[in-house]
Amino acid sequence: MKKTIAEIIDELTICNIKIFMLVDKIRANEHTKEDAKKTEELNLYRSRLKNAINEYFQERQEIKV
Repeated sequence: MKKTIAEIIDELTICNIKIFMLVDKIRANEHTKEDAKKTEELNLYRSRLKNAINEYFQERQEIKV
């Protein structure tokens, strides 16, 4: 089943909050290697979600390498 635009936006919001919390931890120098790896994974997931939104509105996709 394909996700609705509302579900994608909801996931993007949750993803952004998780990234914000991890970046805050990194800036305070209280992070682990796992936190840094999770931040990288979440950034990639965020790019995929943004691409899905752009696809829904038939706009240009952001390419994340």
